[in-house]
Amino acid sequence: MFRNIAGQRELIEKMIAAVDNGRIAHAQLFWGPEGNGQLALALAYAQYINCQHKMRASEGADLAGLSADSCGKCPSCLKFEKLAHPDLHFVYPNNINGSDIKKDSQSLDYIDVWRKTVLENQALFSYNEWVDAMGIGNRQAIINIRDCHRILQTLSLKPSEARYRVVVIWLIEKLSETIASTLLKTLEEPEPQTVFLLVSENPDQVLPTILSRTQMVKVPKVALSDMEKFLQGKGLDAAQAQALAPRCRGNLLEAKILSGNNEVRKNFHTCFTDWMRLCFKVDMPALVALSEKLSGWGREQLKFFLQNCLDEFRNCLLLTNACAHWTEGDAEEKSFWKNFSRYVTNTNIAQYYDLFNGAIYLISRNAHIPTLFTDMSIHLCRIIAAAQRDLQQQPAGTR
Repeated sequence: MFRNIAGQRELIEKMIAAVDNGRIAHAQLFWGPEGNGQLALALAYAQYINCQHKMRASEGADLAGLSADSCGKCPSCLKFEKLAHPDLHFVYPNNINGSDIKKDSQSLDYIDVWRKTVLENQALFSYNEWVDAMGIGNRQAIINIRDCHRILQTLSLKPSEARYRVVVIWLIEKLSETIASTLLKTLEEPEPQTVFLLVSENPDQVLPTILSRTQMVKVPKVALSDMEKFLQGKGLDAAQAQALAPRCRGNLLEAKILSGNNEVRKNFHTCFTDWMRLCFKVDMPALVALSEKLSGWGREQLKFFLQNCLDEFRNCLLLTNACAHWTEGDAEEKSFWKNFSRYVTNTNIAQYYDLFNGAIYLISRNAHIPTLFTDMSIHLCRIIAAAQRDLQQQPAGTR
């Protein structure tokens, strides 16, 4: 239901108004960065357009500030909330897992895993988490031709009971150009009372032929105040939520990880400082050991750790440029930033940025973690050593 979604109230109201005015586009693309809640919005929208007894705030219903929402009690809502409605169809990236599914995989093979993953995570999970849930190892999950043929076959049949038959395609960017042609005509002219809800985290990777046939629905990052409420709902008190919310950068996935594992949150800064000190010393045995240690973290935690590292470099750069008043951190963090900021300059910040953003991309592509972090450490040793040489060449009074 809409009222269970973190933030996005302005967008939700627009969606409600469009439905109430009979303006339901037959193909819509919910897009935005990872962690914005696009899938949750798409599912809530599908439930709302098929709800048999919509609730209205004007009629006295308490809807968490919304003007309307699905009732959550009618037969349609109950089935949608369990993702088991006969007129709700899913397509998502998949591949063989080498055990029970050894060839010709399709979305339907993983429907039980999909329902469990979506429901347990409240539709908030990453591509990597989905790959792990399927158990496909390092294989790349894609939307294949068998899924496209199944959609066409399904839509050739009459709807069972819903007012609108809904097809949800998660991560439409995983559909290749050679296969996309199978769906183009159906997307442009679907069967009556059929709605396609496409979800994307990288719209620049979605084929232009798909984009031209959909109504774009931009899902913005979660506002800071809404992020604080989300964190409080995860068990943090008001002060903790206020301190942590800016670090989540509007990303609900990052908020879920940081709020759910206090030890990991504390370790982020400690691990970063240890890493930089070892690079300063060029202690390769210890750096290799650190790489092995980090390989025990989940890929999502590692991505957010590297994002946190970029924040640390940002704060160091602010201190380098006499903008300490813009930094946010406790006394221990500020003390380290002050000392390390000498090695983070306007000249080398782009090297740090490219190195860490490249690593985040490679983690998403299932890179070998120990090798990746060892390679990063070697590059960091060189960047810091170059900064040291630059400092030594400066006149004594300007260091």
